[in-house]
Amino acid sequence: MADQHSSPVQPDFSPDKLLTIGAYGETVAAYRYLVLSEKAPTEDNRRVFADMADEEQEHKQRLQKLLADHYPDSDFFLTPQDKELVITGPRLLDVHREISFPQAMSMLLQTERKTAGFYARYSKAVAQRELQALFHELAEEGAEHFHRLRSLARQAGIEDSADHQSSS
Repeated sequence: MADQHSSPVQPDFSPDKLLTIGAYGETVAAYRYLVLSEKAPTEDNRRVFADMADEEQEHKQRLQKLLADHYPDSDFFLTPQDKELVITGPRLLDVHREISFPQAMSMLLQTERKTAGFYARYSKAVAQRELQALFHELAEEGAEHFHRLRSLARQAGIEDSADHQSSS
């Protein structure tokens, strides 16, 4: 039985829907990191965000290739609930106008934690070994991104709201 304090139980998704959700999350993450690579307060942060944008773009391409190779006729409309499995906050990010850099960092930390949890959960739920391995790898990379972001946030003196949340 699921722990009542964990995130709500998600319906069973087909592998192609999981790939679609993952690709959506990676697309949003790549975009957000690209914005931050241009708007971050220090050159070191800008480089880190540019590198992370490249990593997320590569993840998206891998997911989309699997989707195209194995499920060429797949087509989904993602609901807001589907999207919330892998992102926190608005899809678009306008640092310094609509959202401050500390708020952006907090949102990214929450998103990386959420994304890593999504991949970890579904790496155990999918039957295909190729997807299990990829989702496991992406869960580990999401956790690594979370720790890298948390370190950057702390260096910038930004309180990490994710520290006050229980682990997913």
